[in-house]
Amino acid sequence: MFFVEKERAKDRNEAKSCSFEDLIFFLFCLKKNPKLLFFTSFLLSFLSGTKKQKTHNCLFSHFSKKIMMRSLCLLLVCCVLLEFSPTAVEGRRTASIYGETMRRAVENVDVDAVASSFSDSDSAHSDDFVVALPGYSKTFHPHYSGYLDAGKNNGTKLHYWMATSTKKTVGESGWRTDWETKPVVLWLNGGPGSSSILGMLQEQGPLIIDSKGDLMENHYSWTNAGVNLVALESPAGVGWSYCEKQEEIGCANSDKTTARDAKEAMVDFFHEKFPQLKANEFYIAGESYAGVYVPTLAMEIVEHNEKFPEKKINLVGINTADPCTSNKEQRDSMDMLWYGHKYGFVPDKDFKLLWNECKLRYPMTRVTSGRWGKKFSKLIEAKRRDFSSSSEGSKSGEKKCKVAHAKFLFSTSKAFSQDWRLAYINDLSLFGPSAVVDGAPEGSLDYYTNEWMNRADVKKALHVDETPYASKKYRWPGPNDKWSYQSDYDACNDKAAPNVPSMKDFYKKLAKKLDRILVLNGDTDPCVSYEGTRKAIENVGIPLVRGGSQRPYFFDAAATDISVLAQKPLLFGPSLAAQPAGPQMGGHVTNYEDNLTFATVHGSGHMIPQFRPRVSLHVFKKFIAGEPLSRLLPSDEELEKFDDYDEDGENNGALIDKWTTEAESYV
Repeated sequence: MFFVEKERAKDRNEAKSCSFEDLIFFLFCLKKNPKLLFFTSFLLSFLSGTKKQKTHNCLFSHFSKKIMMRSLCLLLVCCVLLEFSPTAVEGRRTASIYGETMRRAVENVDVDAVASSFSDSDSAHSDDFVVALPGYSKTFHPHYSGYLDAGKNNGTKLHYWMATSTKKTVGESGWRTDWETKPVVLWLNGGPGSSSILGMLQEQGPLIIDSKGDLMENHYSWTNAGVNLVALESPAGVGWSYCEKQEEIGCANSDKTTARDAKEAMVDFFHEKFPQLKANEFYIAGESYAGVYVPTLAMEIVEHNEKFPEKKINLVGINTADPCTSNKEQRDSMDMLWYGHKYGFVPDKDFKLLWNECKLRYPMTRVTSGRWGKKFSKLIEAKRRDFSSSSEGSKSGEKKCKVAHAKFLFSTSKAFSQDWRLAYINDLSLFGPSAVVDGAPEGSLDYYTNEWMNRADVKKALHVDETPYASKKYRWPGPNDKWSYQSDYDACNDKAAPNVPSMKDFYKKLAKKLDRILVLNGDTDPCVSYEGTRKAIENVGIPLVRGGSQRPYFFDAAATDISVLAQKPLLFGPSLAAQPAGPQMGGHVTNYEDNLTFATVHGSGHMIPQFRPRVSLHVFKKFIAGEPLSRLLPSDEELEKFDDYDEDGENNGALIDKWTTEAESYV
């Protein structure tokens, strides 16, 4: 008798173990696929038929032959639908991630409780689940792509692409990343008019475009820091994002409307699409003109949280890189003549003549025009010609000015041109391979990215193929000829009105509201030179932390697998090497009170995650963890006593030796 009861107990346990995993998968698919709701009654009839049946190894073996025969055909049809639906793929992947933990945690299977664990809100994002990515055959962590409602009154829909965390939980294996518990980071590219998917596919995303136009794994992706990375194509009209009247009159955007729409999109993201993420830490990051997007969006969210606490977004910090910040401090540092002289392309004598006597200026008009779009392009080009041809009239019309001007163009790749087809200097990264930015010429990284994003199977995979502006007559990244953008603030805006706020004003307010702010700049960036950004952050007016003045920080220059070096595009990580170099200087860092930090990235141009991926990931991990990049300097009193040499003339570097050794340990 004891033996019989023991065997029955064993059967019951085996039935629980086997059936629970199958039931988890089945209910996951069922709850997320409205087309299969009819299968609910089928499942309930099975369950009701099992109450008086003998327990066996798997759930479906409980059912009487009569019930099984009656339902067999229906079961086969449903299984086929489940097997090949996008929801099923998501379900299997989710089951593999969570199934083992859930099975161990639950001793008794309660069908109603299990079914209710998949909330109705799950269906809001299940349609956005990315089943496969053309050009990549390996398994990848869950991705989602779709649209966010950014304007209920104006029909604006912003396209997002989320790559979930790729950092594995300590001690776990397989695909266990627990991404639903991880921070969310919104990434924004600038322009204005540049798609944030450029960042996802060329900079810090988990899968990037390789040298042949396919996808490859990015070992330096920010998702390896344990975050969910969301690229938002903003503003409306950029990439696959659109507005209601895009075809008739075009999407008209400004700094203020862009911030408002992005805020509405993130409310939709956290409270409709992914409510399970709304309590997680949220960060906003971006580069270039996103130096305006990020602080203005952050302020929109701060004000939104105060007005609508029930729809709160848990914003913790912001991270801007090579950012448009303030016209006053950045104007000269965005000038190509000034930049060329700084790095030795223009001799001192020629620079003094051109700058002081000839009054020649070569501003980055594409960055500072204040107005963008096809209808403004002629004005922007005319403005650039006005600056470069200022040798006509007054003193600048003298022969010596024209000669010096010509020498400047000959020695600087036509003033670090972005569109000259023979450009021999990378205008975005001084130490990167030369590459023409404008027009995405065939064979370039932008060309391969554009071709991949415009593939029909890619549009289908990202769920943008059925939108009105993803048809063949529109090509990513856009925007179309009717699109326009108007700057509102005193940052990268030559048209700024007097007393208009700059991003300095936003940083000062946000520093009191957020947990941390990090401002970065590549120290060889020709577009946004670090000197102007550094001065602008200094002029925010927040005091330095004691010992927080400029000092070096270090990163671990680990080896890169040779297979990665062979596959990656030239522009990605030009300094990556197959040999490890140990702790190396990553740049300089300055710390202010209220957790405001400014840092440079040594050797990097405009897109830090692309040109210096190892440093980028190191700095990003520190930012997310709220950890310092480097040890604070000794006190002023200690530095006052410091002397490289003692009384006997011998080297006496004990203090600096100790500090450097400790600073290197921060890697």
